[in-house]
Amino acid sequence: MALVTLCPDCGTTFRVNAVQLQAHSGDVRCGHCQQVFNGFATLITVSESVIEYPSQFQSSPISEPEALAVPVVPTVSAESFAVTANADDVMDLPIAADSNQTAMATSDDFLTAEEPRKQSQGRWGAANVFLLLLLIGQIAYINRTELTIIAPGVRPYLERYCAIMACTVPYPQDIKQLGIEASDLQKNILRQPEVAMLSAIIRNHAPFPQALPALQLSLLDEHDQVIVSRIFTAQDYLQEENKSLQFIAAQHEIEIRLDFDSSNLDVLGYRLLLLYL
Repeated sequence: MALVTLCPDCGTTFRVNAVQLQAHSGDVRCGHCQQVFNGFATLITVSESVIEYPSQFQSSPISEPEALAVPVVPTVSAESFAVTANADDVMDLPIAADSNQTAMATSDDFLTAEEPRKQSQGRWGAANVFLLLLLIGQIAYINRTELTIIAPGVRPYLERYCAIMACTVPYPQDIKQLGIEASDLQKNILRQPEVAMLSAIIRNHAPFPQALPALQLSLLDEHDQVIVSRIFTAQDYLQEENKSLQFIAAQHEIEIRLDFDSSNLDVLGYRLLLLYL
C-alpha cells in the first residue's frame, strides 16, 4: 500500500512518506500550484497497482538520498523527485514533468478502482447467506421430528416448511413415555355374549405430543397361555368422534374401546401392550 496526499487547490495527487510528513508537521507545498496545505488532511491509502509509472520521466534536484514524495501521475516516476525542506519548515512536493498532460488520480478514482472488489465481495456475501440458509433448511428437514421434541412450539413453522417441500412432520414415538393407566375386558352375557369389549386409558407422560401407538392384545387361558394375539392400530380402537386424532397431547390421556368376537375362545385373561410399528 502507498500513502497519497491531494492538493486541495489544484487537485494534483502526490505519493508521500509519513516520516517526512511528521518531520514538517504535515505542512507541504504543491509543486504544481505552489499552494501550501496540510498533507495529513487529505492523506489516503491506495494500492501500489493503482499508481502508474511511465517509461520516461524528468528529474528534479535531489537534496536527500532517497526520493519518497512522488506525484501520482502518468508522467512522473517514483524515483524522479526528492522532498526538500525549506527554511519555513514546509516540505516541497515535486512539479509534474508535463503539466499539460496531467492525469490526476483523485480519491474518486481510487473509489472507482475499489468498486469491482466491493461488488465481488457483495456477491460472495450473498452466496454465503444462500448456502447458510440451504444448510439450515437441510438440517430442519432431516431433524424435523427431533426439533419438535426440543421445541414443540416450532411444529407449526415446520409444517409450513413441509407444505413447500412436500413432506410431513411425524410426531415423536417414545414408547417408554406412554403408559396404560387402566384397562378392562368384559363380555355382555345378556345382550351379546359372543362380543368382548376392551376399554383402556392411555396416558402420554412426555412433555411433547406423541403419535398414537398400536395395541397388542393377547387373550389367555386358565394357565396364562396365549390363546390368540392380535395388533390393533389407532383406527381400530379410536371411537368415531376421535377418528381424525393423530396424536396424544403432552401430559394428556385418551380413552379407547375395542369390540371383538370371542365366541369360540375360552378366555380367562388378557395382556395389553403398547408399541409402535
